[in-house]
Amino acid sequence: MPKLLIIYAHPGRDGCHAYFLDQILNKLKADNFSDYELLDLYALKYNPVLDNSELYSAGRKAVSPENIIFQEKIKAAERLLFIYPTWWQNMPAILKGFMDRVFVSGFAFVYESGLPVGLLKGKKAAAFTATGGPRLYTSLFKRDQSLRVLTKDILNFSGIKTKGFCVGSARKLTDATKANLKKMAVKVLDYILK
Repeated sequence: MPKLLIIYAHPGRDGCHAYFLDQILNKLKADNFSDYELLDLYALKYNPVLDNSELYSAGRKAVSPENIIFQEKIKAAERLLFIYPTWWQNMPAILKGFMDRVFVSGFAFVYESGLPVGLLKGKKAAAFTATGGPRLYTSLFKRDQSLRVLTKDILNFSGIKTKGFCVGSARKLTDATKANLKKMAVKVLDYILK
């Protein structure tokens, strides 16, 4: 079975995203899958602010000891699962900062002859988000912008095969929302662990 790293980026532990995470963890436990690790960015009090010394586009290459540890965890994992809310059609700042500070040039990608080359090939990822708005609006009018930034612009760019999953109208944890999230957790794990 592949090693799984779960990156959770939501401040709450009582809403839709926490419920989804619990469904993932319960399913892993029921399937006797123990080779996973959870990184809860808010619980870790992760600092998303990019320091001037880390500005690789200006030739600076500093990577903090904490982010080196996260890079090692990502290298060791064969599968990644990102769980985050969509706010203003994007991921929360804590996750964006994590991506900016961890998925840097020389670790996640390099440019060769002016073209990007992903350095994290052979890995597979899933991104799960939920929105307060209707799913039709998010997919049709906004073209799943929040998912596209993470799956295409960052993870695929880094060489990782990735698929996005989204649930809409998830402002309240109703019985219908819980049922939808349970089904989605099964779909996500079916995708990521195959």
